[in-house]
Amino acid sequence: MSKNSAYFSVSPLSGTHDLKRIKQELDRRCDGVLSVAVARDRNMVTVDFDDTGVTPQKLRDCLSGLGYDITSARMEYHTM
Repeated sequence: MSKNSAYFSVSPLSGTHDLKRIKQELDRRCDGVLSVAVARDRNMVTVDFDDTGVTPQKLRDCLSGLGYDITSARMEYHTM
């Protein structure tokens, strides 16, 4: 297993409903998601994931499918 992190700047993030929805849907739709954090004040979604189960593009597609515009994305690949 290889743990990696993806950082997505998204809009619009308007409230607690968005936070719960993003977490639930990423967990449900994407095998390999380890954790999801949403920083509403920065419009940032951080996803830690196992790249043997999900790709950064699949995460991006999932967020787009939920109706969020992704303005930027950054990946960190961790080696163990």
